[in-house]
Amino acid sequence: CNSLFMIFLCFCYFLHFSPMEASSWTVKVPSSVKGHLGLCVVIPCSYDFPSPQNKVSEFTGIWYNDNDQVICHSNASQILDPFLNRTKLLGDLSKKNCSLMIENLQQSDGWPFYFRIEIKDYNQYSYINDKVSISLSQPNLSVQEEIKEGENVSASCSVFHSCPTYPPSFIWSHSGEQHDQTQQLHEGQWNSTSTLTFHPNRSDHNKPLKCNITYHHGLLQETSKILQVKCKYTVHLQSFKIGDTVFFAIKQYKQASTGEICSHLLVRVRRRAAAFWTNCSLARQVWLTPA
Repeated sequence: CNSLFMIFLCFCYFLHFSPMEASSWTVKVPSSVKGHLGLCVVIPCSYDFPSPQNKVSEFTGIWYNDNDQVICHSNASQILDPFLNRTKLLGDLSKKNCSLMIENLQQSDGWPFYFRIEIKDYNQYSYINDKVSISLSQPNLSVQEEIKEGENVSASCSVFHSCPTYPPSFIWSHSGEQHDQTQQLHEGQWNSTSTLTFHPNRSDHNKPLKCNITYHHGLLQETSKILQVKCKYTVHLQSFKIGDTVFFAIKQYKQASTGEICSHLLVRVRRRAAAFWTNCSLARQVWLTPA
């Protein structure tokens, strides 16, 4: 019994005093953030470590790229030349915040990135299994499917980014009522959206609706969609007989003086030879897409 009791005490001592630090070194980062070449990108980061027996006060944070090159360091002299003055730690390492900002993102920066913490007179750890990739974001333009001449049409232009310090601005090719907003998403991501309400006319048919996005440092990005506009025509049908076959056609031409594209609706009737047909006189409005 005494032997079993001693084994039990040794086992309890092992659980309490054996070092299990590796499982306590944790980091919370997204697997990927969206960014744009030439702009800034922010990687949110928080880390944790086992509580030391003595108080610690000196922390060194380091970020590496996939080539194990130092892209950011608490001591700027340790940073690789291409990253000098382009990277900085945004958080307070003593409060376990290791967030990173990269200015002027380049394809050659060599992501994914990972974080390392060094704590003086205690320990150090590299979170090499928790790397963060950069996903290059493209703007998205959407327009409602059915577009009718003269009626309200809503279009939206949006882009994801991770640098709320410099939200983009939007300029549309068409005039109308414009509303812009930036919304925070999860894991440090943001979505900037511009919504345009406008009134298309028949001259907009087969023409692009453009959304121009201006970022920090004047970087431009454009996206567009071709509009398919249905035009409204009033057709006067007079003295048509029931049973007549009516043909509709759209004639489109360009005015020599203005260059404007004009469309005319042509109506042709083929009559049936029969007696006692009732005459009709009516007007109809029809929606047609110009050729």
